[in-house]
Order: sequence, then structure tokens, then C-alpha cells
Amino acid sequence: MSNNCQMIRFLSDCSILFYRMLPRNKKNREYDLELSQETIDLKNEIDVKVSGTDNRNIFDDGRSQKLTPEEINDLRSDSSRASDIVETLITNSKTFHNKTGFSQEKYLRKKEKKYFEYIQILRPNLRMITEILYKLDPSKIQGIRMDTLSQIITLSNINSEGNHILYDSGSNGLLAAALLSAIGEQSTGKLIHMHPGNMSQKLALMGMNFSIEQLDRCVSVNVYSALRQFYQGCDTNSNDVLNKESIEGHNLKRKALENLNGHKNKVTKIEDDTDVKSNKSNVSDNDNEEYEPKKPKWHFLNITASKLLSEKADSLVIACKEDPQNIFNELSSFVKPGRPFVVYYNVAEPLQNLYMTLKSKGNVAALKLTCNWMRNYQILPERTHPEVTMDNGGGFLLSGYIFK
Repeated sequence: MSNNCQMIRFLSDCSILFYRMLPRNKKNREYDLELSQETIDLKNEIDVKVSGTDNRNIFDDGRSQKLTPEEINDLRSDSSRASDIVETLITNSKTFHNKTGFSQEKYLRKKEKKYFEYIQILRPNLRMITEILYKLDPSKIQGIRMDTLSQIITLSNINSEGNHILYDSGSNGLLAAALLSAIGEQSTGKLIHMHPGNMSQKLALMGMNFSIEQLDRCVSVNVYSALRQFYQGCDTNSNDVLNKESIEGHNLKRKALENLNGHKNKVTKIEDDTDVKSNKSNVSDNDNEEYEPKKPKWHFLNITASKLLSEKADSLVIACKEDPQNIFNELSSFVKPGRPFVVYYNVAEPLQNLYMTLKSKGNVAALKLTCNWMRNYQILPERTHPEVTMDNGGGFLLSGYIFK
């Protein structure tokens, strides 16, 4: 098992397990796991007796550590215990003993996360999946933070009953996982997960380890195909494509048999046209017997989504990379009167245009355009966010209620 000596979370049962990492190959940082009943706190192993009174004379100029980065890497490969590594770093530090007791504990906690010998086995939850995906690459989930995700669930009033529509064009399945988690298990709720591509993104959805029963209540369909199924009753191009594939497959089999029996590879144009016409007639006659194709899964998903859309939805959530105005105008007609909607975008300008358009129409109520970075609750006045090291890209939310 390769590891970067940080805390790693794995999928497991509800019980919390601790494993100690035993070095197998120090150069490649490969470890074996050994079940441990308890973990050893780094603070208890390293006895710090001297501490300073304040930190006013300590400057972080990068020269307080005597060891070079190469020497620290050699130390990590030679030592098997985290306490030995941290104790050596403390010994070669010029400012550690001048820090206050609180600063020393903070330093030890930071080094403990970096050189920890244990991993903790936890069952993944929505907060964990969101934090991992956001730390890896925020752009792949459209910059949706955990606080933004919680606001989307709250404003859309997701519950365990009714139907809910989600249009998602690039959050790696994070919004689908959040809404399906809010609907819960063994409920009657349905989630219509619409996406613009051929296949939906399900990274976060699969990472949540939902049961099969819960996953079946998430109907993932292409938005264009589902709307065509709803308005026209069938996929107009599906029969032509399937018949074309069956005819081409029959022609390929015929040519392969001719080559195998030693017949001529080249035939005249008249003979070829005659064979094609006869093959087409044979295919049309025996279509129900030999060449009846099996319908793909998306065909049945479109039918299911069409039935759910005809029953109207209880909420609408949109998180897109394109202009949300046309998407909202199309999907809002499938929402029951008096039901909420939420539109997420990582910049404010498209939502401002949608806000002015909806204000002029008058078919929505309680319109509100908010930014999680500057919100009027949970935060003191004239403040931004309780986390000090948080970035300022949390996106914008346009919420309201639809009235016909």
C-alpha cells in the first residue's frame, strides 16, 4: 500500500478501526496494515518541558529549521516511527522552545498529520466526499463547497416524498449524491437527474455507496432525449438507427461468408445492388424473428423520466456551466405550483440576467440572489466566513418559488 503518511479514509463498516502502518519498502513508501486497538498520541510520546511566554520575537523567515529538505526526506525513509522524526525536527529547530505551550501543541498536531503512523477507517459521508473532491480540484465540481451544497438542499426543500428534478452539467455527480442522500432510503421519492452528455457523471454518486434500491430511484437521462420522449412519445431516430445497424451487420456477415467460400471479392454494381435489395427485403421480413435488436437501458430510463415529468416535480435544482435561462424556462414547466427552485452558478452575471427576466414575467415569487461568502446569518456583521483559510469562490444561488 502506497501512502503519503497522511490520514486516509477508507470504506468500511460503521465501526471505527485503526490500522498501524508498518514499513514494507522505505524507499517507495509502501506499508503493511496492522490492526491496532488504540493509537498513540504524539504529544504524549514527546515530552516538551520548556516553552516561551509569547511569540512576539518569533519570525517565520524559513531559517528556523537547521535540517535541509533532503535530510528530512532521508530521515523519513530511515525512521519508522513518527515520534522519532518529529523529535529530531524539534531538536534542530531554533524557535520551537521559544513558542508558547499552545503554539507547541499546534505545531505537534500539524506534524502528527504529516507523519502519522496510523490510518482511520471510516464510512464515507456527503461531507467527506465533498471535501475530498473540493481539495482535489474545485473546478471539476463547479466550485461547490459544503456550505453551498447545504444551502442548495435547504432552499430546494428536498424530502423523502415526491419527485425532484436536477439538471447538472459538470459536478462529478456531487449534486445527485447530495439530493439522493437527502431523499433517504426506503422512501417514495424519485430524482430525475438530467445531463447534457451521453453519460452522466457518477463519481460522487458511486463513492457514497448507496444501496441498489436507493440508486434505482435516481433516473439519469439525457435532457434532450428525455424531452423528446415526453413531447413526441418515442425516440424518432431510434428505429432508423437500429434498422441500419441490423442491415449493416447482415451485409458484413454475407461478405465474410463469400470471402470464406472463395467467392469473388469484387462484384459488379448491378449484382451488388440486387443483393442489397434482396437483403433489405429479407431483413424486413425476418426482422421480428432474427434481427430484433435489444432495446438499450436509456430507452426505458427515458420512458420512466417521461412518466415522472408528466406527474410534475416538487422541486427544481439547476447547476450548469451554460446560460441557465433557457434551461430554467424549459424545466420550470414541469414543477408544481408553489414549489421551490434553486439555480447555482459560479459567477453572478448569468443569474442577474435570469433574475431580471423572471421579475419581468411575474410567474415566480420570493426571488433571492445570494452569495455564501457574504451572508447575513451565522457570521458577525461586516464579516465574511468563519474559516480563515477559505477561498472566496463559493458560487451564487438564485432561489424562489414557481407560480403558474
